[in-house]
Amino acid sequence: MTTYEQKLQQEAELWGTESERMARMIAPDWREHRHLLHNRILHGENIDKLLMQVKPEMQTLELGCASGWLTLAMAQQGAYATGLDLSEKSLLVARNYYERIQDEVRGTVNYHYADLNALELEPNTYDVIAVKATLHHLVNIRGTIEAVHRALKPNGLFWISDTLYDEHMSSVLFASGLTFLLPTEVPYSEKIKGLLKFGLNAPERIKMSMEAEGLSPFEGAGRNHNWLEITQELFTIEQVIVPPAVTGYVTAQLRAPDFINVPFLRLLKRIDQYLVKHDVLQPSARIVYARKK
Repeated sequence: MTTYEQKLQQEAELWGTESERMARMIAPDWREHRHLLHNRILHGENIDKLLMQVKPEMQTLELGCASGWLTLAMAQQGAYATGLDLSEKSLLVARNYYERIQDEVRGTVNYHYADLNALELEPNTYDVIAVKATLHHLVNIRGTIEAVHRALKPNGLFWISDTLYDEHMSSVLFASGLTFLLPTEVPYSEKIKGLLKFGLNAPERIKMSMEAEGLSPFEGAGRNHNWLEITQELFTIEQVIVPPAVTGYVTAQLRAPDFINVPFLRLLKRIDQYLVKHDVLQPSARIVYARKK
């Protein structure tokens, strides 16, 4: 049986390798990352809204910082920013880039190793703590959120952008139809073979893909713990943003030139939001702004 420590090493290696791969393609800097397709379509507005909350000389922290672009973006706002991650490879990517550009950065950055399941933070230290796409990997979500609560200053902001629920079958069926019809990395001949092979079970395969099942040792480990309910116990919820249900998945799968991708995905996002508003589709993710009481 694989031990927790072995899983942790495997997780660190996987995401460290991914950070290195991405850094060869694009600098770990929000000024660059904001132009990636998924950020242009989905995340850019929310990241910019978070960064507007970050003021010069604030103490900020990112949990699961990976290559460090969001931590760095907070420092570029003038904050004293810290990023924590379990992957030394990712942290090395982040540090190396920061060293190259630190003279341009209004604030400061420090990157450190941390196992977020055993998080220890100084109390009443931070003005903003952010976590993006990380909580659903944790086995000790309550312990992590309690540590965040202790570490924030009174009225400090806890910002979360993450998966909360399993994918709803309505969203799975809609995503299945779109990815079957649209050009993706899977050839149409393979799609037809897959449909014939799996039949009525084909949507379940898409569900597994949407949930990234098996991608990493801890992928989905936190799905059994409702991080929003825990956050509501400890914090005052300022805002909960419900994102589109399937646009993110389709964006990752679509293979077409940008002059086709961008207008199509913007239209899809509007349709997606309409269907979510009228409870036809059920998104699995939430973006939350919470304040320490």
